[in-house]
Amino acid sequence: MRAWIILALYGVSTFGQSSPTNLQTGGNRTSDEDAVRAQITSLNQQLNDAAVKGDLTFFGKTMAPGYVGVAPNGMILDKSIIAAHYQSGSLHYEVLADSEIDIRVHGDCAVLTALASVKGHDGETDLTGTYRIMRVFLRHDGDWQIVAFQATAVRAAVSKN
Repeated sequence: MRAWIILALYGVSTFGQSSPTNLQTGGNRTSDEDAVRAQITSLNQQLNDAAVKGDLTFFGKTMAPGYVGVAPNGMILDKSIIAAHYQSGSLHYEVLADSEIDIRVHGDCAVLTALASVKGHDGETDLTGTYRIMRVFLRHDGDWQIVAFQATAVRAAVSKN
């Protein structure tokens, strides 16, 4: 259960990008949507940096008060659970990289999906793996905050010989 808390914390932060943001908009892209994508991309990088440094203060101001996360095991996590766990000091990431990033803009809401590659541990629990993630950001008083996160473990395809 502890490992899932950490992966949900990963959801709070969008760690290392390895591909550019996908700007699929069905041809209706506006300059405001481009600006939002740039803001979310910048926030993403700031969160990457905070995760590597273990900057809980940055996470605290970036997570909305009503933040909710769903870990790969289905556990529901809120801001206080994640903050308390991060403060334990057992979490360490070696590699956190996102690919297949897509950001969709819906007014004051932005939804980021990505394929997350994780290498790290929480105490003796290995967090290494690949996850399909979704993060929901909401603009409140001009600032973007994370309001929701969900992660699903991606299983390697089995070849049929």
